[in-house]
Amino acid sequence: MTRQSGSAPRLDFEVHHSCWHEIDYNSIARGSISKVGNGDFAFNVDNTGMQTFIPFNTLSSWGWHNDSLPADGEKLSDYHGVEVLTHGRNVSYDLEDPDLPEVSKWLTANPNRVNLGRIGLKYKGDTLAQSLITKPRQELDVWNGIITSTFKVDGQDVKVVTQGDFETDAVTFQIESDLISTGDLQVNLDFPYPPKHNVTSSSDFEIFMGSYDFPLNHTTSIVTDPKGPRDGVAHIYHGMDETTYFVNFRWPCRSPLSLTRNEPQGSSAVTAHRFTLSPATSSRYERPSTSISFTAHFSLDLELPASPSAIRNRNSIAWNRFWSEGGFVDLTESSNPNATELQRRIIMTQYYMRVNSAGTGQIPQESGLVYNGWWGKFHLEMSVWHCAHWATWGRQQYFDNIFPSMYETLMPTSKARTHNMGWEGTRWPKMTELGTGGIAPGETRAYLMWQQPHPMYLANLAYQAKPTRQTLKEWDRVITETADYMSSFAWRNETTGHYDLGPPSKGVTENSFPLETRNLAYEIAYWRWGLDAAADWKRKLGRAVPEKWSTVAENLAPPPQIDGMYIPWEGSGLNSSWWEDPSLSKDPRSVIMLQGILPDTPAVDPEVGLKTSNKMWEVWTDANIRGWGRSVLAINSARVGNPERAIYHMTNYGYWPFDDAGMPTRSGPNPSPPPYFPGGGSFLYAIGYMVAGWEGSEGDTPGFPKDGTWVVKHEGLLKAL
Repeated sequence: MTRQSGSAPRLDFEVHHSCWHEIDYNSIARGSISKVGNGDFAFNVDNTGMQTFIPFNTLSSWGWHNDSLPADGEKLSDYHGVEVLTHGRNVSYDLEDPDLPEVSKWLTANPNRVNLGRIGLKYKGDTLAQSLITKPRQELDVWNGIITSTFKVDGQDVKVVTQGDFETDAVTFQIESDLISTGDLQVNLDFPYPPKHNVTSSSDFEIFMGSYDFPLNHTTSIVTDPKGPRDGVAHIYHGMDETTYFVNFRWPCRSPLSLTRNEPQGSSAVTAHRFTLSPATSSRYERPSTSISFTAHFSLDLELPASPSAIRNRNSIAWNRFWSEGGFVDLTESSNPNATELQRRIIMTQYYMRVNSAGTGQIPQESGLVYNGWWGKFHLEMSVWHCAHWATWGRQQYFDNIFPSMYETLMPTSKARTHNMGWEGTRWPKMTELGTGGIAPGETRAYLMWQQPHPMYLANLAYQAKPTRQTLKEWDRVITETADYMSSFAWRNETTGHYDLGPPSKGVTENSFPLETRNLAYEIAYWRWGLDAAADWKRKLGRAVPEKWSTVAENLAPPPQIDGMYIPWEGSGLNSSWWEDPSLSKDPRSVIMLQGILPDTPAVDPEVGLKTSNKMWEVWTDANIRGWGRSVLAINSARVGNPERAIYHMTNYGYWPFDDAGMPTRSGPNPSPPPYFPGGGSFLYAIGYMVAGWEGSEGDTPGFPKDGTWVVKHEGLLKAL
C-alpha cells in the first residue's frame, strides 16, 4: 500500500506487510507472536488471531497484583535495607537482607503485572485444538494495524480479523465461518490467577502468565450496569484479592450475542472462570449468523465500550496518521543485499514500539506488553534506549506522554530514600513501577549508576525538539533534583584532589565488583556531561548554577585508561590484561559508550576513544555481543568515522536475529526469550544516528558507507545528541 500524504510531503514508499504463511508452531511456542495494542494495553495472538491454543497474554500498564505476604513472621515494615560502609559512614542500600530473606524476595517480585484474560475459539464445546487447524496464514497490515488470520477447521474456512484501539484498552474481533451458523464455533473466555513468585533467579521470565489451577483464589461474574441493561452490551467482573477490573463487551444489536458462564459460581474446576460468547438464538432472525463481531474492553471501571465498527474505523485512521507523521527512512533503491531485511526491521520495529513502548507516564518493561520479565517492572537505566527514538524520529508526542511525568511520579519515594541514605536531591532506582515506586533488593539494583544522568539526556532531546521556555520549566525540577544527588554522591579524594564515584558502584555492564571499584569509565564521563548539562539548563532559564555542581563537574576524576585506551574502572587490580580476561572482555561495551551514546564532553579524549574503538573491534567478537550492544557499536562506529563497521553491526543478521514476527531478540550469551525492546528502541535510535547524524556531525547519512550500494532517502528525523 502506498504511504499516504500527510501534512508535510512524504516519501513515495510502500509500507510493507509482514506475513506469516505456513505458521511455524515451534516459533510460536518460543514466544514469536503478533499483537495489537496502544502502548498501555496489548493483546497477543497465536495464529488464530486470538489466544486459542497458546495462552498468550493480555497485558496493560495498570493491571498489577500483590502476592500473599510472607507467612513465616517476617514483616515488610522491618526491611530498611542493608548498611554498607561508604566513605566513613554507614549507608543503607537496597540489598537483600539475610535476616529477612522472604521479605527481600517479596519486595523484588511485588507488585507484579497480571495477565488480564484469555480470548480464544472453542469448537464443538471445547477449546479448539491445534491438531484441527490446517492451512493457517496470518497477515499483519501495519498501515492499518490489522491482523487477518485464515485457516481451516475440519476442512471449513475460518477468518478472524483482529484490531486494537489507540483510544481505549480494547480489542475487537470479526470472526467469519459457516461453523458459526451450526453452533460448532464459539468464543471462549477464561481468566487466570497470578502464580506465587518465588524469586529463584534475578529475572524469572513468565512467557505464559497466570495459572488456571487455583479457581477458588479469585472470582468472576457477569454483572449489569447499575444504570440498567443495554442491548448489545455485557460485562464481566474479575476480582483477585485487592486487584479488580472489568471486561466490557459490545456487539452490533443487529447481530446479537449471548454471554454465558460455563461453570456454576464457586466451582473448583479448572474451567471455573470460563465463559462462552456465541450468537444469540432469536426467532426475529431468519438465517443463522455466520459471523461474530465484538469489542472486548479491559478497564478498572465498568464502562460502555465503543462498538466494533467505531474502533475499526478510528484505529485505522490513527495508524495511518502514525505512519504519515514523524520521520521515515527509505532504503528501497539500495542495491546492497542487506537492504531489504534492514528496511523490514525499520518498519516492523516502529510498529512494535508503538504497540509496546508508547505508554502513558511510564516506560515499558524490557519485554514490553508481551510477557513478564523481572515481574513486569520497568528498568530506569533503559529509559533512553526505550524512548530516545521517539524524539529523534519526530514523534515527540509519545516522548512527552512519558517524560518528565514518570520522574515526577517517582520523585516522592525516590527522594525519601535518598534522604534516608544521607544524600541530597533524588537518586533514581534501577527497577520499579509507578504504583508504589518501590524497590527490588539486589546487588545490581542497589548499586547501578548509569540511570542517574538520564534525565539530563532526555531533557536535552525534549529541548532539541521543542526549544521553548516551557520545555525548560517542565524539566527543571527533575534536573535540579538529579544534579543535586549526583553532586552530593561524588566524594572528594584528598590524595588525588579529584571527586570520585564509588565505591560502592556498579557499571553499565553489571560485571564490576561494587565494593572494590570506583570511577567507572562510562559512568564518570556521563556524570561530567550530566552536571554540565544541568548547569547549562539553569543558564538557559537565566538562573544561578549551584556552585557544588560546577565544582564537582570540573574536578571529577577522568575516565581511567591504560596504554592509551580506556578501561572499565579503577580498582580490583584491573590492568591492561583485562582485554584477555573473558570474564571482563565478554562485555566491554562501557568503554565504547564514551563515544557511543554519550554526547561530546571534555571528559573524553577523542583520540583515546578511537584507539579504544579499534581495540574493541578486535576483541568483542560477534558471538559475545548481546542486546543493545550492536546498536551502541553502530553508534560508536559512526561517531569515530567508520560507517562500514556501523552498517556491519546493523546488518549482522545471523548474530542479531529479529524473530518471525519482526520483534528484536536479546542475542548473545544467555539470551532471554524474545522480544527485547531495549534492542528495538536502540535499533531505531542507532539508525537515526546513522541517517540524520548527531551534534557536530557533517554531511548526510554519516553512518552509511559511500560505496554506491546504499541509497538512503529520509525525512523528518532530528540529529541525536
